[in-house]
Amino acid sequence: MPFPETDEAPPRRPAAHEIPSSLFTQIFALVLVTVAVAQLINLALLAVLPPDPPRTVPIGALSDAILARDEAALTFTRVPVAPPRDSDNSPALRRLETDLANLLGRDPADVTVRVTDVQGRRFVEVYPHGGKGEPEPALIGHFLVGVRQKDGWLLVEPRDQNPFNMREKRFLLLFISSAFIMLPAAWLFARRLARPFEQFADAAERIGRDPRALPPKVEGPEEVERAAEAVRQMQQRLQAYVTDRTQMLGAIAHDLRTPLTRLAFRLETLDGPERERMRADVAEMEAMVKATLGFARADSQPPERQRLELGSLVEKVADDLAETGHRVSAEVKDMLVVEGDVGELRRLISNLLENGEAYGHRARARVWKDGGHAVVDIEDEGPGIPEAELERVFEPFYRLERSRSRETGGTGLGLSVVRSIARAHGGDVELMNRRQGGLRARVILPLAA
Repeated sequence: MPFPETDEAPPRRPAAHEIPSSLFTQIFALVLVTVAVAQLINLALLAVLPPDPPRTVPIGALSDAILARDEAALTFTRVPVAPPRDSDNSPALRRLETDLANLLGRDPADVTVRVTDVQGRRFVEVYPHGGKGEPEPALIGHFLVGVRQKDGWLLVEPRDQNPFNMREKRFLLLFISSAFIMLPAAWLFARRLARPFEQFADAAERIGRDPRALPPKVEGPEEVERAAEAVRQMQQRLQAYVTDRTQMLGAIAHDLRTPLTRLAFRLETLDGPERERMRADVAEMEAMVKATLGFARADSQPPERQRLELGSLVEKVADDLAETGHRVSAEVKDMLVVEGDVGELRRLISNLLENGEAYGHRARARVWKDGGHAVVDIEDEGPGIPEAELERVFEPFYRLERSRSRETGGTGLGLSVVRSIARAHGGDVELMNRRQGGLRARVILPLAA
């Protein structure tokens, strides 16, 4: 039976103004905008915060600091030879060296001063101290003073200023403030860029829960829409493939019923000890054909998914089986809501409970929560299954030797159907031997969003 046709219209080719830009274009535009905004912020900060004026040191304060060896403001280094003299042999510089030597109590030949460029020129300036009195020589910017010692020369330089002085602190504060101002716009842009990926992830999760569900339309960059369309086409091809194989299996099983019916009639005309054994073989083959037809019909029918409370469903299935004489029970620890087909989930739980009773004398179901999943453990008191067979029993028509007896019957499709139903709901089924003896069948289903 083919999957029903949907009323979904074929995808409409968007108009020119509706074509979404590619992800590459959006990321490239984001990088360009970010660089442009950062440069504008830097230019604005440079305009708002002009550089600090160069440091001015009167030679009186300098001489006091040298005599006191003030290492908080100056650095002192001993060298064996005299430092190179300044190439600027101006009279003003020579007068400054003489004045500094007098303040230090030294001969002018024992003191050298070397100045550096400040704002593109070299200079030695004089400014009035406090605006009153005689002008006092001063050094501006960086300088190097050499003072002769008995064992060499002492080099004196101003200590580097704190990198986080007042201007740098204001610059950092304004930069952080501008970054916070840009945060809302950046958040909106990132949210717009991430939304298509969230839609794509939701669509993939929805398909995982229900392989036949139609994925929602994903709108966003060109790359994301192409990926979503590829997933949709892949899902359709897989559904068509599964449908064809299921229909073929059902057709083969249906065609087998006719020769089996003829064999059954012919057996009635036979006599002898082999008759009953042949009749049992034919009955077993008819049961296998019937189970195969049921499996094919159930797999080809469209599911009817709805939200349901799993614990109540398990309790209802166990109560119905117990009323007909089955030794089964159920215990619900958590109230868990899943999204699924009621009929298929009833069939899953019923098959596992009946299997547990058939091979383990009695079966108990326990429903509990594990993170974002609902778990149903169905345990029995039987001999268990060899470790090497725990996965093979899920293969269609595979049966363990002890299940081939006429009492237990079985077609080998029960566990295959169980796993097929669980995986169609985005979950799985696994078997494990219990330490205290018996087998545990664990069903894991995702909780409803």
